[in-house]
Amino acid sequence: MWSHTRSLELLVLVATVAPAELIRVATAFGPAAKAGGDRGRAARRGLVGVPAAYLLVTAVALAVAAGGGFVPETLTGGPTGALTGGLTGALWLPAAVVAGAALVGAEFALGAVPRLLDGSGTGRPRLAVHRGGGAVGGPVGGGYAAAVLATAAAEELLYRGLWIGILHECFRLPAGVAVVVAAVAYAVGHLFFGGLAVAQKTLSGVVFGLLLVVSGSVVVPLVAHLAQNGVVFALAVRQERVARPAGGREAAG
Repeated sequence: MWSHTRSLELLVLVATVAPAELIRVATAFGPAAKAGGDRGRAARRGLVGVPAAYLLVTAVALAVAAGGGFVPETLTGGPTGALTGGLTGALWLPAAVVAGAALVGAEFALGAVPRLLDGSGTGRPRLAVHRGGGAVGGPVGGGYAAAVLATAAAEELLYRGLWIGILHECFRLPAGVAVVVAAVAYAVGHLFFGGLAVAQKTLSGVVFGLLLVVSGSVVVPLVAHLAQNGVVFALAVRQERVARPAGGREAAG
């Protein structure tokens, strides 16, 4: 029988921070990634390992929440539009797609700020997404698309549906605070890519969280995240068709 104290809810949150970082580190620095190693094999491990880690951790967390009786309403509610002047549920889907696509541009813009500040951003900015280094790597194709979309779905169920729900409903944090805390936890899952990636993902996490709060359903940020990763997939396809630009920044993942 589960404990009725808040210790279980807190344990769920702590245990679900950055579930795929060990996979990314092992893929990037393991034997297969070293000089002379099978880099294709390392890329395939990342392609399978990262989404598998997210899906497994999310499934276990949801099972624990269900067994403990604290499944948040954020995971069970539907789009209401109550805070948006009567926006109907049907309009949330195209709005989410637009928001997700716009976030790709916002992340790229944020990634250009350090270069502009230090004077190194000369000429036209070159947009690129990370393809290696422990990311969901390998050739761009159906497997890559499935990996990034599965990861996005797991991240939304975990960081928006579960994290924001537990922080707001169980720990009584204001919705805005819960959104920011969950966004930071989500961003830490991209620490492998550096501090800039964490800042970019914090921005996206806040937007996804706000979509959850104003719509009342995790489906809306889920659609936005899928749209964001869909745009990233399209960019990756284009990027693979030309010479890889040097010094590109990741837009989403």
